[in-house]
Amino acid sequence: MADHSDSSNSWLLLQRVWALFGLALFGATYKLWFPESTFPHVPLLRPFAASIFQTDGVHYLTLGAIVLALLWLLAKPNATVWCLMFISLTCSLLVNQHRLQPWAFHLLLGAMVFMACSRERGTKLLRILTISIYVFSAAGKFDYQFMYTVGQQFLQAATSLIGMDSTQWDAGLTAKATLIFPAFELLVGVLLCNSKTRRVGIPAAIILHTSIMLILSPLGLNHKPGVVIWNCLFVILIPLLFRANQKPARMSTDRSDRSVRSQIVAILVLSTSVLPITEPLGKYDHWLAWGLYSPRTSRVIVNIPLYNVRVIDELEPYMIPQFGDTPFRTFDMRRWSLDELNVPIYPQDRFQLAVARHIAHKYQLGDGIEIHLLGIADRFTGQRSSQVLRGVQEIDMYCRQYFFSATPTYLNR
Repeated sequence: MADHSDSSNSWLLLQRVWALFGLALFGATYKLWFPESTFPHVPLLRPFAASIFQTDGVHYLTLGAIVLALLWLLAKPNATVWCLMFISLTCSLLVNQHRLQPWAFHLLLGAMVFMACSRERGTKLLRILTISIYVFSAAGKFDYQFMYTVGQQFLQAATSLIGMDSTQWDAGLTAKATLIFPAFELLVGVLLCNSKTRRVGIPAAIILHTSIMLILSPLGLNHKPGVVIWNCLFVILIPLLFRANQKPARMSTDRSDRSVRSQIVAILVLSTSVLPITEPLGKYDHWLAWGLYSPRTSRVIVNIPLYNVRVIDELEPYMIPQFGDTPFRTFDMRRWSLDELNVPIYPQDRFQLAVARHIAHKYQLGDGIEIHLLGIADRFTGQRSSQVLRGVQEIDMYCRQYFFSATPTYLNR
């Protein structure tokens, strides 16, 4: 009886922790959720580009409902309020796909579980989801691009924290050393799979996330606070979710687990735990496949002719200096996202092409704009497929092929 009470209390505590960090993450990324930003909004589905869905009132209403729900859940976890939070967050993501940050997707999946599942089933589903995050996040980093770009940054930051300088090491050694990060991440996922190895997996996970927090903090790479907060969530989440006395029953007797809603949620969570397998084929978004700090993602490069750059003062802070005698300058939309919204840009060619469309139409660049579409990098060579689009008409025609929207709301005004 005492064990059951302890487990129930742990389940409630887990929900409060989820809500608390949800509030912290919304606070750290508040600019992303407000409608006033100059950074373009790109709905997830085309119908949500309609003006009725893109009013300031819709953005503020959904954000207000999310915040109020999380505050309520912090005090008193409740399935109905989790349902309200889930609906509000879903609506907010539909009107702007840039909000599909990994932590927001994680929060959404957690809300689904808490609103529909018993403690027993919910614990199982969240464990599976968590393990899949480790496995697929690690898989995305066993990659040529990671070894020679982001992995090098991680390695330099990590070694500098212990008074070493990896830039003085042999190039081959540093490339191989970067694989320590995904290897340890994968090890954590494997250790958490089995009840006998979890006593090692739990402290290993805490070490992993504490290390990442230090690397990304002002002591290291000085990244935006959202990623540090999300890693802090895992430091608390893992012991609550995987500790020994939080052992789900083999057969749940809770009637809620036999409900249609619970069955649907279980299917959805399990699907999101295996769908990342299709990401290398271009069938699933990189962030939804937990491609965290994986530089192999698809992307676009935006080149703007010099004669256009000179008359667009708003873009000047994000224009990369001219290279040699090239008749254009490259626009750094990644920096624009970080400065304007305090979050990384959504790492998908579809979304970034929509941002380029916004620029092309708003500033009437006509045939002058040039877009380079770069595919997913080869895991072993780092090479990418490349396609060039020139002019607004060619860009607009290309965007019609996507199932999800590549149309910024600016074009529906």
